[in-house]
Amino acid sequence: MTLLKILTYATLALMKLPPVRPAVGRRISLELYSARPLTWLGPIAATICGALAAGGVAVSGETLLRVAIAVLLTDPLLGAWRAAWVNTDWRRPMQGWQATPTRAWMLVPYARLGSPAARFSQWLSSRAKFWREAIAPQVGQSITAILVTALMALSVALVLGSSVFLLTLGALLLAPLESELGENGAGRWARAFAEIGLAWLIGDAAISLILPPLDSTILALLFATAYRGLLSVPTRPRLGLAIANTAQGLVIVFLALRGAMVNVTIIALLLGAQLLWQTLLRDGRAEARVYLSRAQWFILAAMALAALALPH
Repeated sequence: MTLLKILTYATLALMKLPPVRPAVGRRISLELYSARPLTWLGPIAATICGALAAGGVAVSGETLLRVAIAVLLTDPLLGAWRAAWVNTDWRRPMQGWQATPTRAWMLVPYARLGSPAARFSQWLSSRAKFWREAIAPQVGQSITAILVTALMALSVALVLGSSVFLLTLGALLLAPLESELGENGAGRWARAFAEIGLAWLIGDAAISLILPPLDSTILALLFATAYRGLLSVPTRPRLGLAIANTAQGLVIVFLALRGAMVNVTIIALLLGAQLLWQTLLRDGRAEARVYLSRAQWFILAAMALAALALPH
């Protein structure tokens, strides 16, 4: 009877404990969650359009597999890399930190003060203390995420070929640049070229197995510029719309010079539909979020039509 009571009390105590989420590994635990972007226009769409620019509508099992791997690279992996950089306050460990090297925590405690060994010991020990007491508790998790996602991204890129590997290296450089320039300032250009421009080029290189040609690169940069304009619509609508409209106008001119008149006509109609929605936004009869939710489909269709207009 006593044993039964003990087991009963133990069971009740365990039921009251909060549930513990199992770790993925012994040292590293990564979590995936929906980023809930403002629009569907993003790395996935750009990667698929880049693949269309390289291979057209020709579909095979290998093509679908390579596109799926490229999407895995450009959206969750490079997205996690960007989030770790942008969402971390890298200046926080420096705030309030005062290094006070003393003999108590010198690596060579018996060195004579003022000697080269003592000075080197104090310098090295202060850095170790700074890592242990300031960096690791505040930004250590972000550093781990950066190292792991970079390793995974480069590994996946190698599977897709050397061209994708080189483009991925370029994409990895844009996230710290965005973090330095400011997420809501000039860093929007870095974000746009990473999420649209380089995602398009990675999708192209994943199918063609070479660096994308000039015509595909131009379209990738123009649609990245249009995406840069959309990023400013919630805060500076006039500037954002001007950038997006100019970029799409240049897409129309570029394709017209290449003789793809059918695609040009449809893209021009899609731009006209956006201009109609923009009148509501300028008059205050529509919110920025509502406009973006409508305009995204026109730009997605324009991206696909522009990619199909390139020679395959």
